[in-house]
Amino acid sequence: MKHRIITLFALWAISCLSFAAGPRSVPLVTTKPVKVTAADARGPIFHTMTAVKDQGPDGPATDVLLARSKDGKVESGLYSAGPSEQDIGSYPEDEFMFFIEGGVKLTSLDGDVLSVGVGEGVAIPRGWKGHWSTQGYKKYYVTYNSRSSK
Repeated sequence: MKHRIITLFALWAISCLSFAAGPRSVPLVTTKPVKVTAADARGPIFHTMTAVKDQGPDGPATDVLLARSKDGKVESGLYSAGPSEQDIGSYPEDEFMFFIEGGVKLTSLDGDVLSVGVGEGVAIPRGWKGHWSTQGYKKYYVTYNSRSSK
């Protein structure tokens, strides 16, 4: 089942994106696919030249952009974040994420709680409001931002 979800995710991403030359190069909009091995996703990819480290609301975080659509509205990559607790006033974009380590607990304003962990995916719609809680995680992600034109 895990491989089926990853395969579906990969097929969807391929159909939506023009891919970068590879995870160890500068992310460019091209027509070549990007492969990330399971071993790279567990750690080494977060130490490449394209890894962007940040200390923001997600705690210590690293983002590795793998691909961006030509219009800049769709992006995919890997993301690693430390522990964090934050209220979300309005989620900024549509996002699908698939966790390869750790997880997240999402509490909607109406009190519904959704816990997502290793080997599971979740889609968060733009505008979602609630509380985000995590002890840290690594994830694959695909985002869609209708307002973007990078």
